[in-house]
Amino acid sequence: MTQTPNLPPLYFKHRGASVDSTRGPARDPSLESLPPELLHRCLAQYSDWGDLAKLACVRSSWKNLVRDAAEFGGRDAMWELSMCLLHGHDGTEEDSGDSAEESREGRISTSENETSATRQPLAATQTARRDNDNDNDNDNRRSRNNRGLQKNEPLAVRYLTQLSGIQIDPSRLHRETCTEKDRPAVFPHDFHKHKLPSLTRDYSPDEASLVQLSRCHLHGIGVPSPDASLAIHYLEAAFHLARSTESAHSLALLYEYPRHSNHLVPTEIYAAFEWFRAAAEGGHVPSMAELALCYELGCGVVQSDESSLDWYMKAAQAGHGGAHFAVGEAYEEARGVPLDEEEACLWYYRAAVLGEEDGKRALRRLRDVAVRVLPEAGLEAAGILHV
Repeated sequence: MTQTPNLPPLYFKHRGASVDSTRGPARDPSLESLPPELLHRCLAQYSDWGDLAKLACVRSSWKNLVRDAAEFGGRDAMWELSMCLLHGHDGTEEDSGDSAEESREGRISTSENETSATRQPLAATQTARRDNDNDNDNDNRRSRNNRGLQKNEPLAVRYLTQLSGIQIDPSRLHRETCTEKDRPAVFPHDFHKHKLPSLTRDYSPDEASLVQLSRCHLHGIGVPSPDASLAIHYLEAAFHLARSTESAHSLALLYEYPRHSNHLVPTEIYAAFEWFRAAAEGGHVPSMAELALCYELGCGVVQSDESSLDWYMKAAQAGHGGAHFAVGEAYEEARGVPLDEEEACLWYYRAAVLGEEDGKRALRRLRDVAVRVLPEAGLEAAGILHV
């Protein structure tokens, strides 16, 4: 939910009388006669960021209205202002990025729609397993982003940098990491080898701002050019300083899927595995499923059906639909467990209930077994008996 930007009640006490225009009067009796509290109520209490930006152009004494409101409102206000500046005010329901109406509690989620189809070889029933992992995340984060403020990506990056709580020297970082092609992959345990970024006095390390800054630098949004080294360093900082499992998951995606980094980061399956494991061990559910797939395919680690099944089980217990299907597949194909088609049908059914089409197709394929172990009403309700 959005919060109207606010200012201290006496903000206009010493800012109400001066006038910019050289042709205007030296004093403005209409404003001077108003108590500062009333002036605050009339001008600022019901204004959005766009209104404050317009007011800032009226008088020189009001030129810092937007910045002062962001700083007075704390983290939430500065985050909201950053999102408004980053995405503009197109007034549509389908904004292309984070909504300015996001709460800080709900602003971290995996934004990339991930599929494991790029991992080869992969069975046809597995390629759709990850397609819907994060489809709903983007929809949930798209809402109206119209606060009347023009897009200003460089200014948004400045506010995000202030909000992030850390200071990174890009020139020093580039000297340490060499060129883009020569830059070695980073692993979760490597961060202590580098000098920690300086912490600011204003804020403690902020997960959402660090993750957003990494995306800006990776895609060249509000910065002179894309910078993969800086993007990776912001994600590292989010993981180590803000305990962000989302950043670990994002790092794994960068190292495994070139399209996530605009082909700026070389593929490194061993680094991807380590970051998936770091995120999974921290409770990140999509990473649990990805880690299981790494073990299943031997991607970045020695192949292990037992470890794969263990992580699929953990992801399934956390509500991951694709993991339910994968566990059923393990029972049907006797991978890590004895062959048991009835148990497989139970897992396929749970996947189908969670919306996994693969689960429904598997139940139709094992129809004779499914009708013995599952109630017909349940199969009918899930649309499984209809071909």
